[in-house]
Amino acid sequence: MNVSRIAILGIALVAGAAAFFLMLGNSSEAPTVQVVEPVKEETVRVLIATRDIQRGERLALEDTNWVAWPKKALQPSFITNANSELREELTEAVARSLIVAGEPLVNAKIVRAGQSGLMAAILAPGMRALTMRVSPETSSGGFVLPGDRVDIFNTTGKRTKVLFEEVRVLAVNTIYSENTETPNIAGVNVTIELSPRDAEAFTTARATGSMSVVLRSIFKPEGDAVANDRRSSDVNVIRYGRS
Repeated sequence: MNVSRIAILGIALVAGAAAFFLMLGNSSEAPTVQVVEPVKEETVRVLIATRDIQRGERLALEDTNWVAWPKKALQPSFITNANSELREELTEAVARSLIVAGEPLVNAKIVRAGQSGLMAAILAPGMRALTMRVSPETSSGGFVLPGDRVDIFNTTGKRTKVLFEEVRVLAVNTIYSENTETPNIAGVNVTIELSPRDAEAFTTARATGSMSVVLRSIFKPEGDAVANDRRSSDVNVIRYGRS
């Protein structure tokens, strides 16, 4: 082996040894890790509905709850924890319109107990509310409940005629919730919903005879199911909303 090759081999060995010791020195140092802390989003407690609340239904305490809501998405109409006492006040409130589960409660969709316009909030747009006195004999044994559909009969002397079909019951006495826990109400007053023209016809007919409420099934007849209708041909019918 000549001298030049020996010199090159020696230089390579020295360089390798230097690199090895340099690597050992660097490995003794802990690696640098950059920690980025996430930005915490500011939230506000907002009162929401915990279930679907139907129009005209009374709110209960368990129907609402406080949840964290992003402050940047907060609307002025929301009920926040700054007004935490409002949750208890809403236990006697009534929904003006449908409130879905998880939706923030707003004053525009709620009518508080004692506030004017409670029945007006339950009425469909353009409709009118009329109240008639009934007995168990003239109200299907007291099984007519708020939210039911009924037919209205008028009796004058020995003649009875159907005035209206499929009329919505708004309230029985002072109960206006469709989810009442009682199977029947011994009602004295039944409040119904009619169009302005039908309301006029109802008032005129009530002055000339007695009125009865007949409960309708929640299911629509199919096929020949209507063949069981034994109504006399001289019975006049004013269909609801199309009189």
